[in-house]
Amino acid sequence: MSTIEAGPVAADDFEIWLSTRPKWLQTAARLMINSKRRPNDAETDELVRLCKLEAKGVTDPGFLTVVPGTLSEAANKPMLRIDEILEVHGLNAIKAGAKLPMGSSNLTVIYGQNGTGKSGYARLLKQICGSRSKDEIRSNVFDPTPTECRAQFKISVDGKEDLVHWDVPSGPHVALRHAQVFDTKSAQLYMGQTEACYEPSRMKFVSALIATADAVRMKLDAEKESLKKALPAIPETLKGTAEAKWLTGLKSTTSAASIDKECLYPEALDRERIESEGLLAEKDIAGRLLAIGKEKTALSSIEKTMNSLMDGLSEEAALELSQLKTNAVQARKTSEEAATAVFGKAELDGIGSTTWQQMWEQARAYSTTMAYPQEAFPNTSADSRCVLCHQQLDAAAKTRMTEFEGFVTHGLETAAKTAETGFSERKARLPVLPAQAGWVVQLSTLGFEEAEAIASYGQLKARSEHIGLGQQIADVQEFDWTQISAAIKTKSEALNEEEQNLSALLKDENRQKMQHRVLQLQMKQWLAQNRASILAEKARLTSVAELEKSSRSASTSQLTIKKTELGKIELDAGYQARFIDELRLLGGKRIPVAPQSKSGGKGKITFGLNLVGAHGTHGPEFILSEGETRIASLAAFLADTTGSNQLAPFIFDDPISSLDQDFEEKVVERLVTLAATRQVIIFTHRLSLVALVEAVTDKWSKMPEMPTVKPTITSLRRMDKCAGIVAAQSARDLKPEKAVRGLIDHTITRLKKIQADADVDAYEIHAKSACSDFRIIVERTVEFILLADVIGRFRRAINTQNKLHKVAKVTNADCVFIDDLMTRYSVFEHSQSDELPSNALELDVFETDVTALNDWLKEFGSRAA
Repeated sequence: MSTIEAGPVAADDFEIWLSTRPKWLQTAARLMINSKRRPNDAETDELVRLCKLEAKGVTDPGFLTVVPGTLSEAANKPMLRIDEILEVHGLNAIKAGAKLPMGSSNLTVIYGQNGTGKSGYARLLKQICGSRSKDEIRSNVFDPTPTECRAQFKISVDGKEDLVHWDVPSGPHVALRHAQVFDTKSAQLYMGQTEACYEPSRMKFVSALIATADAVRMKLDAEKESLKKALPAIPETLKGTAEAKWLTGLKSTTSAASIDKECLYPEALDRERIESEGLLAEKDIAGRLLAIGKEKTALSSIEKTMNSLMDGLSEEAALELSQLKTNAVQARKTSEEAATAVFGKAELDGIGSTTWQQMWEQARAYSTTMAYPQEAFPNTSADSRCVLCHQQLDAAAKTRMTEFEGFVTHGLETAAKTAETGFSERKARLPVLPAQAGWVVQLSTLGFEEAEAIASYGQLKARSEHIGLGQQIADVQEFDWTQISAAIKTKSEALNEEEQNLSALLKDENRQKMQHRVLQLQMKQWLAQNRASILAEKARLTSVAELEKSSRSASTSQLTIKKTELGKIELDAGYQARFIDELRLLGGKRIPVAPQSKSGGKGKITFGLNLVGAHGTHGPEFILSEGETRIASLAAFLADTTGSNQLAPFIFDDPISSLDQDFEEKVVERLVTLAATRQVIIFTHRLSLVALVEAVTDKWSKMPEMPTVKPTITSLRRMDKCAGIVAAQSARDLKPEKAVRGLIDHTITRLKKIQADADVDAYEIHAKSACSDFRIIVERTVEFILLADVIGRFRRAINTQNKLHKVAKVTNADCVFIDDLMTRYSVFEHSQSDELPSNALELDVFETDVTALNDWLKEFGSRAA
């Protein structure tokens, strides 16, 4: 038997593009395809090595290429299933050690009333899947010793089973993070701007290449930073030479011959340097002239300060202030003598004092502005009153007030104040002494010792204080400015002379040339002395240039452009089309919404939903009904997540909330369709959803063109304070005959044992649960036995084929029998008013009723139509 080998696979456009990338990046791509992960640190180091070799143009056996077709093969994702949750601890009120099997089918519906633990299990799945809408998990608040949440997950990847041990610190699981969760929170996210929660395989592959290139570039940059410059700094005096400029322009391309030439410094050049330096008398003329200019500026500032102090604290200034102080004292004395004469007859002490004069000034202001604005102060006309005490003024008072005003506003008091003001103003114009430290620095510049400077400062300070007090000239501290003035003059003359001599020397052409030649020789000597460092710097620059070239090949710009291009083709356009399809499949074609995308840079795209044809800026969440909003967000969620080629589970938490019957049916049909290719887990408290799932899957099982999915229905219960208990015998999942047999064989037997043990609490809990189950069995008896499953609750379709004739078997006695059971056991299934409290179950009566229904079922089943 001969075999025919397949021909080579042709590369697609993406693989052709990848083949144009740097060889080291192609190697990285090959590594990621083979290992299905990003390179680790050791592999990244190898990529850095290859990147540097490629920059040098060196070949290496480590370079790899991407074989056409391998990328498409690697993009195929494994089938992932969650088979069971078990050993649950610390999850809300869910029983410690609880487990939740998912069944063997791709469609699992987990039903339970409020408080039975559905939300707890849903929160647990959101945590391990890393859902964007995950909620914080809390342990049982009624448990006095709460435990941290942990659980185990039985999963299978392409049929290979695995057991995952999980706790909160572990975070999302590496495989389960691809599972997608839809609930009310995620629905709200999709109504606003939200970033795509997945990337198509090729975009994700480019993202990994970008991260790898960034890691390589970071290592290259770190290596470049480690190459520290070891070349000594060029002396400041030699920086202007041509040789220094050559060294400043040293590059990686500078030849070894050029370095040898510039660093050559034979003995003849060294002898020339020594002779020239001797001729120049070791003087740096230009530098010294610059220093002289700075010294002259400083000396000018000192001279200005000294002249200011000399003039301001001169004999003339001291005499002037002394005279002003004498005049002020004399004027004040004369004024006080006059005041004594004027106020001597005053009946109160202190008349004429400063305090009294202030009061007098206020009295004048009050009189001229308010009391007697038309009269001069003091008002001594007829019927005038004192502005202070408001009493009428007699002749003596009028005379006294006139004398007071004359003293205050005319003559000696004014003269005294004028003299005092003149003294104060002149004193303020005295020069301010510098700080002692500054004075010492200035005098040291003039050649004085520190002790001399401090002593002279004390004398000058005392003279300034005496003059400021207006002391007599004979009492003022003397100060000799002769030495300071002479020092300033001597210093200035010395600097001017040195400047003139050096300037004349600088104009000598031969000397200038000699100076320039000496600097050249000194720089040549420096180059020769540092030749090894220059060669090392050249080697460093070469390494830096190679690393920079390598770093440029690790640039992510082209990768980012490609990712953006793929985003527009695979993510943006694909999302738009998928949303329209999903909205149609969900029955929302009439809803006026459309997706709008926005680029977020580096290939990231966010999506939002906008109203079509609407005026204004209101978002759809403000205009659409609650049900329409739910359908639109579900369509956005499915358009986003189904674009990935992941085969991970879909988890829906109450997906038909706020939907009408039409939308409910469409949503259930779409979920059943999804279950044809991947696992779908649905949490609900709506019996209508359970019925619709059963109806759709049953109907499609008879249609060859539709996907065949057998759902697993799991019921959760709450017993006392424990939730999350899986019902072992679900009354809803079993046919009436089998369900009644289960009550007789198991439930009633258990109740008898509990009753015998006199465990009242346990009896009430189990009895109520048994009655509730029995009530559901009676309801299903009506649906499946009396009405022969022709019509069903929460189901729109009416099934008559091969069924309707069975209804003819029903008699009036059957109706009375079933109605009696429904009435008596509804008290255990539905809430009752306080006026009709439920009594404890009588077990013998319950056993009689269950047995009667069992017998009736047998008889009715054998009854002819």
